[in-house]
Amino acid sequence: MSEKIKAIVLTSTSGSSDFSNLQLKEENYPKIESDDQVIVRVKASGLNFAELMQRQGFYKPASKTPYTPGFEAAGVVEEIGTGVTDFQVNDRVIIYNGSGMWKEVICLSRSNLIKMPDGMSFEDGAALMVNYLTAYQILFRMVNIRQGDKVLIHMAAGGVGFAATQLCKTVKDVTVIGTASAAKHEAITQNGVAHCIDYTKEDYVQEVKKLFPLGIDVVLDPLNGENAIKGYELLKPFGRICHYGAASITSESRSFVNAFKAWWKCLSVTSLDIINQNKSVCGYHLGFLMNNPSCVDQMSTDISNLLEMYSKGLINIQHDSTFAYSKIAEAMKRMHSRQNVGKIILKPDSEIEKESPRNVEEVKVATEDKVEQTQPEQSQQGGEQKAEEVARSEIAEAHTEPVQSESEQIEHETSKLNVNDDQAKSENVSIEQTGEKSLAEEAQADANGLTESQLSENKQN
Repeated sequence: MSEKIKAIVLTSTSGSSDFSNLQLKEENYPKIESDDQVIVRVKASGLNFAELMQRQGFYKPASKTPYTPGFEAAGVVEEIGTGVTDFQVNDRVIIYNGSGMWKEVICLSRSNLIKMPDGMSFEDGAALMVNYLTAYQILFRMVNIRQGDKVLIHMAAGGVGFAATQLCKTVKDVTVIGTASAAKHEAITQNGVAHCIDYTKEDYVQEVKKLFPLGIDVVLDPLNGENAIKGYELLKPFGRICHYGAASITSESRSFVNAFKAWWKCLSVTSLDIINQNKSVCGYHLGFLMNNPSCVDQMSTDISNLLEMYSKGLINIQHDSTFAYSKIAEAMKRMHSRQNVGKIILKPDSEIEKESPRNVEEVKVATEDKVEQTQPEQSQQGGEQKAEEVARSEIAEAHTEPVQSESEQIEHETSKLNVNDDQAKSENVSIEQTGEKSLAEEAQADANGLTESQLSENKQN
């Protein structure tokens, strides 16, 4: 096939604020090279904190640039190898891999495909794999959550935080304490958080101690650095802490000084300390598990359990916003600056164009502008929350309002937002975005971040 496709390519590792090391490039349509391969046209992809770390060069294991990032996506089967018997052309599938998912069309092994349940949207399919599998395996494989546990979930409004909260509620009498900025407290409360802590204004350690003076049972730590020590000290005997990210190390602009400071403050305990204090410490990294042959059966079982939970309505995936591939810089900026509540979805520009004139990404941009115009100083949290609620309401309308004729839609959208479609359509689009300085203490973390053990290894080296 002579068709050309578009792919996001990471040309080098850099923390530059203009995101110029991420470019939208043109490639040849892929070819099936072995009998067990399948070609899938991508409809939606997921953005995770690990990809932010990949761009800056903090992610391990590191791939050699240039390459296409992306761990998860959902789409439609276009071609199958002669040895593939359990998939057919036009099947709707979830796909995953250690990289390469941010393309219009992907060729990959049949083992990296999962059939989507009836009624699941492509957006949900692209959001399930990393966030929910991470949360599921941490809760049920690593810390073995059980009835009556008190669980602290950092970044409770992020993708993994939202997923972990929902999965905690499937176990009887589990109490969730969640940290998030005040503007996100309503959302995480509705999701199942019993006690909300505004980490921007309150000392979460002291707040947890007020709630549970004897300590808590479980800490999910995507922050690392000094927060690893704080979390360990909050545990009561038989308590468990799982480290699965390094959000405190990474900000929008890469800083090795900040990374070193955070690394230096990481938890360091001996086996004797653990014996005396009767606590458990563990780490989780989905990226390593995906490439470990010994984990294939366990991964398959856990994914099947998650899909069953989805079909039963026990999982309700929270979507924050949708961006075209050509807007990857804006998408990453949103996650870096901890604005997202739930999952950020990426779509090929060709898929966004099919949704015209209702361009989801453009609606999001317009509503963000409204938030910036009406947002008061940080101390006025009530006004800030109201502005974000208005933004989320308009984004929700983009997904739910009734279908109109094309002319009615154009007239409606022109009068409402006056949004101009300025997406780049050149064959090689350099993706640039002016930087907005912000720390990422609550940036979206996921299973693919650095674990404590990796940081310690770096320290030894």
